[in-house]
Amino acid sequence: MSQRRIYEIHYPEFAKILRKAADTKKKIEQHDKEAWVNYVRKHDVPEGAMAFKGKNGTLSGSFRLVIIDGTGATDGYYVYAPDEQFCLKFESGQE
Repeated sequence: MSQRRIYEIHYPEFAKILRKAADTKKKIEQHDKEAWVNYVRKHDVPEGAMAFKGKNGTLSGSFRLVIIDGTGATDGYYVYAPDEQFCLKFESGQE
């Protein structure tokens, strides 16, 4: 088991990950409340810290959230700002 961590990833790499997750139906959006809450609880996602880092990582303070689950190494909770090409990823350290 690895450690929990939050780190910035290269936005073009994230865009590919997001597109693949959408194509394979591995993307969870906030409006899918049940799946969202289940993932956050299971992986103990620090949503407040992610929102804080998202706001502080962007010039506009505007960001989006998405969870990718079921893809393996790219699984995680992401904060991103497409207009600013900014993305953070939370990994729970769970396998």
